[in-house]
Amino acid sequence: MRTKSVSAQGIQADALLAKEGIILTQGGEPTFVPEKTVSPQWNLEALGEQKLSLAWKLCRELQRTLLQGAVILRSNGKHYPGEPIPRWKLTLLRRVGKHPLWTDFKLLTHGEPGKGKPLSPRKFLSALANELGVPGSLRPVYEDVEAAMRSAALRGENTPLPRYSRVKRGFVHPRWTTAQRKFWQKLDRAAGWVIPLTSIEGVWRTDNWVLPDGGELLLLPGTSSIGLRLPLHRLAPGMMSCALTAEIREGALTLFLPPLPNAVAFASLLEAIERTVLALSSPAISLEGYPPPDEEGWESLSVIPDPGVIEVNLPPAADWGSLEKTAIALYAAAEKVGLRGTRIIPSGEVVATGGGGHIVLGGPSMESNPFLLKPQLLPSFLRFIQHHPVLSYLFSGRFIGPSSQAPRIDESSFEVPNELEIALCALERMTSPADPAMIDSILRNLLLDLHGNTHRAEVSVDKFFNPFMPNGRLGLVEFRAIEMTPNAQMFLAIQSLWRALAAAFVTTPYKEPLRDWGGSIHDHYLLPSFLEQDLVEVIGFLRGAGFNFEMEWFFPHLNFRFPILAEASLGDGGWSLRRAAEPWPLLGEQPTPSGGLVRCVDSSTERLEIRLNNCGASTEVTINGFPLPLWPHPGGGHVGAVRFRTTRLPTCLHPQIEPHVPLELQFIPQDGVLRAWNYYPEAVDHGGRMLNLIPMKKSGFIAKKPGTRLFQGSKTLDLLALS
Repeated sequence: MRTKSVSAQGIQADALLAKEGIILTQGGEPTFVPEKTVSPQWNLEALGEQKLSLAWKLCRELQRTLLQGAVILRSNGKHYPGEPIPRWKLTLLRRVGKHPLWTDFKLLTHGEPGKGKPLSPRKFLSALANELGVPGSLRPVYEDVEAAMRSAALRGENTPLPRYSRVKRGFVHPRWTTAQRKFWQKLDRAAGWVIPLTSIEGVWRTDNWVLPDGGELLLLPGTSSIGLRLPLHRLAPGMMSCALTAEIREGALTLFLPPLPNAVAFASLLEAIERTVLALSSPAISLEGYPPPDEEGWESLSVIPDPGVIEVNLPPAADWGSLEKTAIALYAAAEKVGLRGTRIIPSGEVVATGGGGHIVLGGPSMESNPFLLKPQLLPSFLRFIQHHPVLSYLFSGRFIGPSSQAPRIDESSFEVPNELEIALCALERMTSPADPAMIDSILRNLLLDLHGNTHRAEVSVDKFFNPFMPNGRLGLVEFRAIEMTPNAQMFLAIQSLWRALAAAFVTTPYKEPLRDWGGSIHDHYLLPSFLEQDLVEVIGFLRGAGFNFEMEWFFPHLNFRFPILAEASLGDGGWSLRRAAEPWPLLGEQPTPSGGLVRCVDSSTERLEIRLNNCGASTEVTINGFPLPLWPHPGGGHVGAVRFRTTRLPTCLHPQIEPHVPLELQFIPQDGVLRAWNYYPEAVDHGGRMLNLIPMKKSGFIAKKPGTRLFQGSKTLDLLALS
């Protein structure tokens, strides 16, 4: 008898993969927010003080519960156009099976304020240089006062810069306030100390940094660590261009680690730093800088900021047990520090964080990559997902469709499915091991969004073997139509589903030709009842591959993604109103007050599913007076859908159409007695309760509005088309 549990399916997948000699690594990118999300950093902005503080707390909790003995290193993360400096990234690093990277964690601040008087940067670096065997190469670095003043003036600050006066025919020196004088005069002191440093064949090397003009080492303007502001462009050609720096930041001695050639050198440097801290009886210090290159036998987990959320980049797990352990520990740590996988929107509805929960599949190395050893694995995924829209819409967020960040392959361009069929056949003819460069070349111009972005696709190969990105040749395939889940159980249900599909495809490739869905993909399969039926077929497919998934495991996903908004009895049966999926279009460029351009999403429309159960086939339904088309459902009862405008946005499609709310729902069942309700999309305070549905007192017959028009074959009553 096959065991019925999510964990059992993951273990079964491991067994099937091992039988085929395949190691499949699996990771993800969960996102979290705090309980209160009114601050800009929890809506549109990527950075914020609270976000960094909570990220440090999360890392310290994960260090305690999941990656015991890991060092937490702050370093540079993503850097996007328009942002002055790169975003931060916190990484937990652990070397497994050998000596730990650090012994006494009381000697590291790990994001907490410094305690006690810190050692001078010069004294510490001098001792560290002796420990490494490279004494005599220390140099002080200073703030460039003139550049700092000009930079402050550009930011609109009142700085003591002289200005030229045509009236006085000369330069006018402004009067300095006491605070200005103290601030600028303290810049005569060294901002920190630096030692050029690298490791060559296991031996530490340094250099004597001398500028061509013999001048001082003046930092680039800014507030970042001095390790990021070194004047490397002013060094003489041929000089070493990496260095370790020391400065006082947030009350602690802060070291910025240089980029090193390998992980062995990184570990050796940390050991030397800890010995120096102990030898000097230094208070706890802070570590920043470059993480080591990837190394087998090392574990890492990164926490980064993203607009509105904190994102966690999970370490790739090579087996189900590791993935399950990490997920459970992560959700528990997040809850402990005040983070969660959901947010509450103004209407009172609980929704996902708004960030991604993507699944990333790959292998331990390119030589053992499953997509290369089994060339039919990736085509199987692409074919199967295209055949089953439930995998595109059930686990995604509310922003779906052609202009979303994870459009289906048949949403990006009408030619793509035909061209992709040719491409998939070519991939399926490849011999093992397949050529990763050829896979990238075949798929890169097909797996993309409407604008040609190769990253924003439902199935992205941007990190598989991308020749245009420095970190693009990782052998990773990213499944992006998955939003954050509220808890670890729901997260693991999706992860086990994908792992089981991978194991099934490795055993028996899926080769069904791509389907031409026509308009039904944005009509039939936007309704939760039909997505549920599609999920039954997916589970049936996996049962044929030896798995034992249960529909009950995914009811929480259906109820969370498509909540029942209202329901009532009707005759011997009843009806329910449920949120359905609604694609939101990306609009044209709009000018902003600052003079730039922005593109908005039209989120003013919604789609609802009306389902009748045991109400009789003759029951008639109208919405705002228009007859609602009803279709029999394979699971019983009848289903209809309505698309309508909920609000009037400043910029939207069809601005001439006013909102259709409240929706007036009228039913005439077999007994001929009219029942009517008003439905409000936003919950309203009514008698001290939060209600969406208000009964209406009506009698007589429904005066149906003539001219109901539906698109050919459509199941949706589109009130916008009738307005």
